[in-house]
Amino acid sequence: MSTPFPTPSCWLAHRVSYGETDAMGVVYYANYLHLFERGRGELIRGLGFSYATVEERGIFLPVREANCRYLAPARYDEIIHIHTGLAAQSRASLSFVYEITNADQSAILTRGSTQHAVVNATGKPVRVPEWLQALFG
Repeated sequence: MSTPFPTPSCWLAHRVSYGETDAMGVVYYANYLHLFERGRGELIRGLGFSYATVEERGIFLPVREANCRYLAPARYDEIIHIHTGLAAQSRASLSFVYEITNADQSAILTRGSTQHAVVNATGKPVRVPEWLQALFG
């Protein structure tokens, strides 16, 4: 039995481009991290901010850890869906989870997670500000 996907969450449809694939026509493994980033940005945007706005307020979210489990390949010109959710907040970090599915969302192709430090413009760790906590509910 799988655990429920955390909320808040969002879905982002994406057509795999030729440049995202390797010589075999499947998404190159490192490109999944870029897809996770796109999903994360869409989640923040869907909650009412852009990541640019977060940075304008002096908060940056560098990746501290990234994990990716490849279950089935995504191929050139396929539509895939990136499901992104906030898994956890701690004093000075945020953790996100991702599932990438096929076009009809019937199969999970990839699962992953990223953990982000919350830092100021000089790179010093800071508490998750109240406005960011409120954004994620």
